[in-house]
Amino acid sequence: METATTLLLAVHLLAMNVASAGPLAGAWLRRLSLRDGAANSDLLERGARATFRGSLLGLAIGALVGGAMLLAPSAGMRAALRRFPADAYWFAGAEILFSAACIFGCRKLSRRPKLTWLLAIVAATNLLYHFPPLMAVLGELAADPHWADDETLHRKALIRLWIRPEVMSLWAHFALASMAVGFTAALAVCHRAVRNEAEQVDDRTARRLAGWALGATILQIPVGIWLLLASDEAAQQSMMGESWLATIGLAGGVWVALGVMQSLATIAWGDSDRRQVNRACILLALTVLFMSVTLRVSRRAGVEPPVADKPTVDVAQ
Repeated sequence: METATTLLLAVHLLAMNVASAGPLAGAWLRRLSLRDGAANSDLLERGARATFRGSLLGLAIGALVGGAMLLAPSAGMRAALRRFPADAYWFAGAEILFSAACIFGCRKLSRRPKLTWLLAIVAATNLLYHFPPLMAVLGELAADPHWADDETLHRKALIRLWIRPEVMSLWAHFALASMAVGFTAALAVCHRAVRNEAEQVDDRTARRLAGWALGATILQIPVGIWLLLASDEAAQQSMMGESWLATIGLAGGVWVALGVMQSLATIAWGDSDRRQVNRACILLALTVLFMSVTLRVSRRAGVEPPVADKPTVDVAQ
């Protein structure tokens, strides 16, 4: 069950990464395709439309997998969900539909680059503002019900939890991961949109997309240190050697992330070979999987499972 939940978490995170930053990459591709003298403008527009389509698919997969994780047979998660008022779930559903409508609008507005940019920014900021901190709070409460004092988490109580360092650092970590995954996925989509040997993704487009993804990945280093320092002592110890699974997850994630940076740097410096792009995508997926293992194991560290009361024995004769 733990293995399945960890895999679902990795799929959920990757899908929401694409949904969060994919619209921004698509809007940039569309603007580039409409510039006078743009090379392969048709290819860039097809890449933009495919990126928006992938963002919609990512949002759907992320929402479905996230919902399945929330409904999993976990006593901790059920207890955490009961602490939110009913209208919070209606609001979350409405926000998902709103972002989906914005991304769908981006896909249809092929000749309106400014409006495409506006809708893409609204869709991305809407997802990045609401869902990473909400899921972070749910994860913390599912692992440790004493993490928050409020029995019912109304908006004011929730915002107080959002500004805690362990939530803020995870929030920033997710936003940067979304930039890395979303822009790398957009580059891969552009390569897949090539229809014949005469077409190819021009070096400038590849370098810019890879450069944005590389910059976000490099910024993950200080943010990752912040996330480690913001974690409680038990979680830190688990990642620093007390739990072999959390330690392997962290070390493996960092090691694979170095490979991601190497691939993205190679593309950003002019080698936009499709195999290099595919390698970066695979390594990004592995990085998210390793970090999902680390997150789940470290959250459970130091949380004592409930112990059943031992029966008393009457020794009186």
